[in-house]
This record gives sequence, structure tokens and C-alpha cells, in this order.
Amino acid sequence: MRERRPLYMTDFRCIGGDCPDTCCRDWEVVLDEESAAFYRTVPGALGDLLRSSMTELDGEPCFYLKDGLCPLLNEQGLCRIQLELGEERLSRSCDLHPRFAEEYGSLREWVVSMACPEAARLLLSDPAPVTFVEEQTDEPVSGCNDLDPRLFFSLVSLRKTAYGIVQDRSVDWQTRAARLLSLAEVYQRNLDQHRLSRLDGVVRRYAEGRYPGNLSLHTPDWSLLDTLEPINETWHTLWRQTREAAPTKEMETAYNQATASWEYQWEHLLVYFLYRYVLKAVNDRQVLPRIRLAVYSVLWLRRMELAQFAHHGWSVETRIDLLHRYSRQVEHSADNLQKLHTILAKTVI
Repeated sequence: MRERRPLYMTDFRCIGGDCPDTCCRDWEVVLDEESAAFYRTVPGALGDLLRSSMTELDGEPCFYLKDGLCPLLNEQGLCRIQLELGEERLSRSCDLHPRFAEEYGSLREWVVSMACPEAARLLLSDPAPVTFVEEQTDEPVSGCNDLDPRLFFSLVSLRKTAYGIVQDRSVDWQTRAARLLSLAEVYQRNLDQHRLSRLDGVVRRYAEGRYPGNLSLHTPDWSLLDTLEPINETWHTLWRQTREAAPTKEMETAYNQATASWEYQWEHLLVYFLYRYVLKAVNDRQVLPRIRLAVYSVLWLRRMELAQFAHHGWSVETRIDLLHRYSRQVEHSADNLQKLHTILAKTVI
């Protein structure tokens, strides 16, 4: 297998009790069968807690939530399984989270989710453009390679060109985002019309900087996020504050001045979304909604920041907190992500 990951991911380490949040909140902890079988054999008080905390969700064993938290957390927010049985006894999902992998034939791509505040901090801390590292492992390809090779390699080329667009610092990030959306719309139009022979030409044209004239970045419909099911009351309050805020021109100017030195972080976030989602289109041929999600996520996050800026000012910590809450709400709810995907797939929004 060939494995790829963002360079910043190599520095990721869980900070445990020092984290401002916990991975073990707001969603059931799904267990692999091997771990579940072992937990059923653990003796003593911990074993009793393990067995009484296990249930099933869609036919899979998991720990139920108690007051929104995994019942295996102690008062310090640390996992009793890891403390008392050792890290090697964590279930696969707990051991890997917030890391996720997608496999495309002989390629495995790793990502660390922005739902983790420490991962968000790593992504946003380095102003240098995001880069990736690869390694070849001795692991055999784990499954059948049933990908459409022509479409897959076209998507690889599309994503590479998209990186180049969003990392072009000779223009502001809004111009880059508008160019990215234009590329996605033209690419999707040809894909829908089964004109695969034209896709390479589309990508090449944008890679060479031959963009359509008069491109502009339009404000997305804020009500799209109203359709999402809040995963907790914190998100409900945050989004209500955002929707109710009415920032003035003076406030927007002050916000833009306060955040001007940190504009590179929106670039990084666009790269994160492109890396995580674009190649998934090999399964359903839906590129446009995934690139719209990248751009609109940045615009929605800026709007949330502006609402908070009016009350609390701005800091990098504020941006990290909003990003991790947004990721939990959108990326880690299959229902919410599918809702947005369906809406963003429409030709006109």
C-alpha cells in the first residue's frame, strides 16, 4: 500500500486531559467485535462497568452515552480502559480517532479530523502552505480495486490543480475560492454529460491560469445550516447567535483588520476539505457539492467568527474552537453531512 498524510499530521498527539473538549462526547463509541468480546471477560468493578455500558446500534456493539459522555470517562475526563487496561486494549475506533483513512485501490489517505481541537491547532499554526508526505508499505492491497481508473486519475489531477488555485497567494483568498468554485462547476457539468474526454482539458485550462472573467464569490444561503440537526445545545446556541447577529460595516472592517495576518488559515482549511473529500467523488461522480462544501464552510465559519467578534473580539483560540465545533456538527454527523451534500449538489443554490 502507498500511504499519504498531511505533513502536520505527523506531529499529532492526543493531549488527553489537557484538551478543552473530549472525543468521547455526543456520539456513541462503536466497538469492533474483538474488543467487545474482550470487554465482556474483564473481571472486577471495571468489567461490571464495561458490560453494563455496552449496547447495540444498528447491529454493532457500542458504549451508550450517559449525560452525553462515554460512561468509561473518569472525573478527570480520562479513559478508564486506557488507564487500567492499557492503550493496547482500546477499541480500534478509540485508538484511531480522530484519525481516519480512505482507501482507493493501492492508495490509503490518512486525515486527522478538525473535530479535534489539537488537530485544528496544528493545521492552523504554520503559515507555510500545507504539504503531504507519502510512504510505501509492505501491506498488501486490502480489497478489490473496483474504481473507475479514468475517473480516479482525473480526480487526482483535479485535486492537484485545486490545491494550486487555493495556494496561489498572489491573489486574495476570496478570488481563489471563486476560481475553485468555477473549476468545480465546469468539471461537474462535463462529468454529468459523460464527456470524460474533456475533463483533462478543463483541468489543464485552470492549471494554466486561464480562468473565466468576472468571477466573484457570492455569499451562501445561511439558512442551509438551519436544516441541520444540532448534535448538542452548544451548537444550537452558537448558530442562533450567528443568525441573530447584525454586524455593521464598521464591525466587518474591524474584524477584517484584526484577522488580516491570519488569512492563510482559510487557505489551509480549503486544502483540508479538498484533501478529505474530493476523491470520494470516484464513488458517486459528485465533485461539485464537495468543493462547494469546502468553500461554503469557510464562509460560514467567517460569519460565525464575525458574530463572536462583536461580543468577544478575536483570537486564534476562537477560530480553533469554532472550527472544531463546526466539524463535529457537520463532518461527524452522517445525517447532517448527507443533508448538505444533497442541497449542494443542486445546480443552482
